[in-house]
Amino acid sequence: MSLDSLIEEELFALTRGIDIIAIRMLLDTGSLRATVPMLRGVWGRALRDIDPLVYRAVFEGNRSQITSEGERTNMPPMPLYVMRPAPPDPAFAPAVELLLLGYASRQAPVALRAFKQAAQTGLGPRRVPFRIRRVCGIQPDRTLICEPQMWNLHAAAYCMSQTLHKSESLRVEFEGPLRLLRRGSLIDSPSFIDLAIVGLRRLCALSSAAPSRDLQAMVLEAARSLPASIWCGQRHDLVRWSGRQKRRIEMRGVTGWLDLPDGAGPFRPLLAACEWAHLGKGTVFGLGRYSLRSLQR
Repeated sequence: MSLDSLIEEELFALTRGIDIIAIRMLLDTGSLRATVPMLRGVWGRALRDIDPLVYRAVFEGNRSQITSEGERTNMPPMPLYVMRPAPPDPAFAPAVELLLLGYASRQAPVALRAFKQAAQTGLGPRRVPFRIRRVCGIQPDRTLICEPQMWNLHAAAYCMSQTLHKSESLRVEFEGPLRLLRRGSLIDSPSFIDLAIVGLRRLCALSSAAPSRDLQAMVLEAARSLPASIWCGQRHDLVRWSGRQKRRIEMRGVTGWLDLPDGAGPFRPLLAACEWAHLGKGTVFGLGRYSLRSLQR
């Protein structure tokens, strides 16, 4: 088996181990302009009040992982959710998407109950209540269904493998901020190697499947040999208010794109899965979101 085939097989296995429930909520916030950090804050407080154990699991996730060789690796806390604005849609706006990953996907009823309680508590300093007008689920092909249903990220990876050939030219475009750090400093011109390694770590942390000990080294070797353009983009910094810390927090990032002229090769499962899981820091606010676009169509 070739290196590319081995990597693709292992990445597919990782995606099979990541369950997800993708929820889209149509909101009525009146004259108040609700942001994802505002919604996340009031939802988190409501979830903590309803079930502190579920809150801790959803907001902190797993701190350790078992490799296929039976070794335990300690990892920093990784939240098991993504909250992000829904794509622009005149028939379904304003809307927010809540993606519950791994263990958190089994807690969807509690998470939705907390969102309803948050709506009653209200947003902003004056605690203005808002209304959830509609709740629906999102399928791997991004179609909407009446009720949220659990699936796993292998379904998204499979959809991509059916519609995009591994050698088809591809653009990876970040329209919102991407925050990748190296030794505490922002990477302002990320390479595909950076994206591949960060994406692999993201999938490994979320998946119930055990990666092989050599997978990161194999991914690094393949990413170095995959033709990719240089990063084309600019700085995009955000400032958010932290209710817990009672201060403004600057979140430095970049927006832009890079091209894969010879296609994604064995990285199709990784790129497809991380379209949902996002990359880098601040994923809970919807940061690190990207889209994949064929350059041959």
